[in-house]
Amino acid sequence: MRFLKAGLLALCGLLLSACASFQLNVTDLMQSPKSTEDQTEIYEALTTAAGVSDVQLKYPKRGNYRSAFVLFDLDADGEREALVFYSIPSLGGNVRIMVLDRQEEEWVSVYDAVGEGNDVAEIDFQMLTDSGRYSVLIGWERGTSENTSISVYDYTGDQLRVLFESDYSLMLIQDMDQDGIQEILLGIYKASSKTGSIRLINETEEGLESISRVTMDHSITGFLGIEIGDIAPGQTAVFVDAYVGTSEITTEIMAYTASGTLCALSGDHGQTGQSFSRSIPVRCEDINADGILEIPAAVEVQAAEEFPIEDEDEEASHLIQYLQLSNPELLLQLEEDLPQQEDPAFSFSPVWTGFVSLDYGFRFAFPQNWVGMVDVEKEPDRSEWVFCLRSDAVEPPALLRIRVYEQDELWDVFDDVTYARLDNRGTYEYYAAVLQPAEVPASMQISMEEVEEGFSTIKS
Repeated sequence: MRFLKAGLLALCGLLLSACASFQLNVTDLMQSPKSTEDQTEIYEALTTAAGVSDVQLKYPKRGNYRSAFVLFDLDADGEREALVFYSIPSLGGNVRIMVLDRQEEEWVSVYDAVGEGNDVAEIDFQMLTDSGRYSVLIGWERGTSENTSISVYDYTGDQLRVLFESDYSLMLIQDMDQDGIQEILLGIYKASSKTGSIRLINETEEGLESISRVTMDHSITGFLGIEIGDIAPGQTAVFVDAYVGTSEITTEIMAYTASGTLCALSGDHGQTGQSFSRSIPVRCEDINADGILEIPAAVEVQAAEEFPIEDEDEEASHLIQYLQLSNPELLLQLEEDLPQQEDPAFSFSPVWTGFVSLDYGFRFAFPQNWVGMVDVEKEPDRSEWVFCLRSDAVEPPALLRIRVYEQDELWDVFDDVTYARLDNRGTYEYYAAVLQPAEVPASMQISMEEVEEGFSTIKS
């Protein structure tokens, strides 16, 4: 027994000694396994060219390319080069970029330089010039900077040549004028100066430049998202969903003109008095699949004289209407600047009105005669919403119930309401119960077929 105890103590000592000498390197653990022959050879060529032992691979945080090794035909010669992101802690914190070319069956370093940040936010390849080569876009994070930095490179002559650089909060790339060359759209918000703007970057005779800049409303405090789509048939526009304060959302619209610039239709510099304010973060989308992007806005719940509203229910903020430009003929007048007018020129009308629950991933379109006549209340302590006819009754008559069950949630066996299954999304299942109280006119009642038509889940 004494020998057994001594052996155990010796073993523990060895383990403790091993633990004391073992340094856990999180970056090493995050490195992707060098499983392919190319990756192994590239890594060996990288360490040989770097000439140091403390090479750490760096990985883009978002986007389609998440590897520290990216293979792409940078110079359009039909052969892929290897673009590698790495750092050398002993030489500083910034990311380095190395380009390796395949020469005589071996990977050889042909370019190595210090990047513009201490982390890689994203990397992409886009046709931004008429050179026939894809440009390399690298988003850099600079630690304390409030925005990400974008660098656009052209790889030629074994060199990465900078074409354009800028800070950005959001970026969208799309061929807006359908000429085969992509444009860059940058949303830039600077909290320190409380200023926001949208910049359009395109190729000019002088190179890749910012050819249009729109200053956003002074009340904007950040971006929710940017979409590019048609505001009317044949008219492209930029839709910027942005925060106002800490909780309100609004949308600013900028038309893309024939001269290739952006023209504000809303906000401080626009020509519409329409409010696109809402308190839930829904974004612009083609809600009715007509090819036109619609803009969400809160439904103003106005009480009729005979049905006063004393305490507005919280669910009223989830009543949303999607608006579409109602006088698109005015877009024909667009040039770089709109003519100044005393009254707003552009007006919008609703094409969809209903209830939206982002938390539970569904929405329900109201029948037209429900708009302004039906309120929504949430049942306490359960994920169920009751659609009630507005009235002065203590308990307004209910027309519809929509119930959401989570996976493995137990049913209420004492519930006397019959539900029909509508759909499922992830861990949620959606059910509805159509109610037809006798005191409600037939014109205000709804069928299950109409419920199924009006109900839809929301993509996360």
